[in-house]
Amino acid sequence: MPRAFLAISLPLSLRSTFVACRESLITHDPSWRGEKWVAEENLHVTLRFLGSVPEDACAEVADRVRDALSDVGTYRLRLDTVRAIPRPRSASLLWVGASAGAEDTVGVASRIAGATSFVDFTPDGREFKTHVTLCRARHPRRIATAALDEVEHLLRRSDERATTMSVREVTLFASTLTPRGPVYEELAIIPLGT
Repeated sequence: MPRAFLAISLPLSLRSTFVACRESLITHDPSWRGEKWVAEENLHVTLRFLGSVPEDACAEVADRVRDALSDVGTYRLRLDTVRAIPRPRSASLLWVGASAGAEDTVGVASRIAGATSFVDFTPDGREFKTHVTLCRARHPRRIATAALDEVEHLLRRSDERATTMSVREVTLFASTLTPRGPVYEELAIIPLGT
């Protein structure tokens, strides 16, 4: 039974930008080097985590999501704001958030939540935020403000193609946990309606 989730896959240009962000953060705060950084190929915007889903239910998930998104148009998503969650002095996560397209993404996530409510999984109750997770700290810890500032400057100086994408589809993934980190497999690519 795969652990499944729905997400927006990122183009190579954005993934490369976020790898540069990781390198900048580590350069300006080396104490974060040993934390759990998301592998470049796994960078994405999670829309809905589903937990363990029987293989025969994955097709139904894809069909229901396809129906729910059939009238949602393509939109632009700009990912260009770095955040330490919940705060820099005690960060558990490092994110890149959206300055444009966040509301559209919240709408897509909401439709997906409704379409997949039949899956027997209880969400954690946190409000959905449009973001790409760069790193998970093993324990909440301080990150240097200078490191966050450097990444903000890097993102502001970046060409629009390095931080902005056109969202045309969502992907249903299976996630397999391994000692070297999760491995993702595409189960279905679901285009937006227009």
